[in-house]
Amino acid sequence: MWQRLDKINNGKLASPRVMIMTAGGACLFSYLLFAILPLFIPRADFSHFPPYLALPDGGLGLTDYYLLYILICINALLLFGLYFIALRAVSNLRSGAVLPSAPAPLHPWRRDSMTNYIFGMTVLFHLVMLLTPFLLSTDLFDYIRHGRIFAIYGENPLVVPATYFPHDPFFNMGGWVGTGSVYGPLHVYAAGFLAVIAGNGIGANFLVFKSFFVCLDLANVILIGSIAARLRPGLEKKAMLFYGWNPFILALVVASAHNDIFMLVFVLAGILCYLNRRLILGAFFITLAVLVKFIALPILLVYIALSIRKQAKLKWRLLTGAGSLAVAVATILASYAPLWEGRGTFSYLTAVGEKVNFTIPQLIHDVSVGQLQLPLSITVVQLALAAALVVYLTWHALGVKNRAALVSASAGIAFLMPLALLWFQPWYLTMALGLIALRPWRLIYKCALLFSFTVMFFDSFWWHSPLSMDVQETLRVLVVFGPPVALLVWSKGNEILPKVWKRLINWSLENSRTGREVKRAGDPGFGRLSLELTALFVAALAPLAIVVSYSPHLRELVTLVGLKFQSLINF
Repeated sequence: MWQRLDKINNGKLASPRVMIMTAGGACLFSYLLFAILPLFIPRADFSHFPPYLALPDGGLGLTDYYLLYILICINALLLFGLYFIALRAVSNLRSGAVLPSAPAPLHPWRRDSMTNYIFGMTVLFHLVMLLTPFLLSTDLFDYIRHGRIFAIYGENPLVVPATYFPHDPFFNMGGWVGTGSVYGPLHVYAAGFLAVIAGNGIGANFLVFKSFFVCLDLANVILIGSIAARLRPGLEKKAMLFYGWNPFILALVVASAHNDIFMLVFVLAGILCYLNRRLILGAFFITLAVLVKFIALPILLVYIALSIRKQAKLKWRLLTGAGSLAVAVATILASYAPLWEGRGTFSYLTAVGEKVNFTIPQLIHDVSVGQLQLPLSITVVQLALAAALVVYLTWHALGVKNRAALVSASAGIAFLMPLALLWFQPWYLTMALGLIALRPWRLIYKCALLFSFTVMFFDSFWWHSPLSMDVQETLRVLVVFGPPVALLVWSKGNEILPKVWKRLINWSLENSRTGREVKRAGDPGFGRLSLELTALFVAALAPLAIVVSYSPHLRELVTLVGLKFQSLINF
């Protein structure tokens, strides 16, 4: 497919610019269809302006529900097809506006007509998402309630849920009525400010909150373009298109106004401060990201580690590290001071964190307990994944040495964290996509593209599916997480295994040296001999397994041995 597109782009049929402009216009038409689709759905709520439709709680019949999601899926396939064509075309653009040795401009989109077009279409896409009444999540109404609890009723939304205010006009909208805010204090303050501006009107709150997040996401696109131009002049077009035109970001994150957009603004601002050598100011901005959502905390740790390593002298390392930590701690304490309720401040956050939904850890636990009959508790899975994340974070904190490594480490952490969490929602991928846009020549770039496509189907067809919940859990995890994880493992395997195999062969065949004494060829040491025998034993298991699978008596024998071994383990 890509080769055919390359021939079209390089031939006389269409230039990359024409392909990008054509794909952009078609995407705009598709987003308009997406925006007006709810207006033709039977039994949609038109009692106020703008009307909204939140799935799966839209009150639809089963037939209407499936028809709606079929239309959504067709539109999503069309949008992603156009998006991939535009990405391929922008990769073929020959950008000569900025030489690699020239200083990158602060606002690169002002100097190039194609960059102007990419950003202009991004603005139009966001305006359509602002006006669409189509909500695929009810979190927006949770944000409105958090702001009203804080600003209108004068209570602390971290510990006081919406059930205390049943008379509120937003009480019956959305979910999580019995749960306090699980976000940081900066989210509470921003939501309170917006609630005061919007007042009691449903339509006013809808537009004010959505406008806030749409403007922030456009700021994200601007920051991505600026940072990409600083990292690699000429990259800003692809980076801005990668994030700003991504159908997942627009349809699921921007249209539903998730506060991951708010968090990403501060992460990108912190990275830009690092590029401008304002290290402590960058630590302050990333701390603000943590105060919106706590999943940004590993990014802050990696940032501080690099800021310390960047200094040549010990004195400046100590001052930079102490200053960054002092700013982070002081900002966190000051933000929590008006909302502090002791240990109870984090009670709802820990309660939600203990829940498990359709995730890879949940699938591991279910398979080990249900199919393998191993008494593996969810706590063991939590501890194992937490340990893996700590090792990965430590590895990046110790290995990051420059600005490119900072972006790569942050993108890798942001991408892998949603895969290991015990509670996952699609919009958790937002920060990863914003950071991966800055490094679009890595393997993780392809995996993120595939993940942003599969995650669109996280909720599709599941809520009213005739399948049992046990089957749904397995299928949903495989559909959403399976393709990107398989691509990551396959690509890494193709990259690493040939090198490992070549080294193993060379190590096995070459002469072994022990001091000045040279052993004869074919006279391996104990370690090499053990490894080769183990490899031969493993290779012999494959035909043995085939023979056992076709012999009923051998299968019964293997089953008996397995049961005895399992009984021994359980004992």
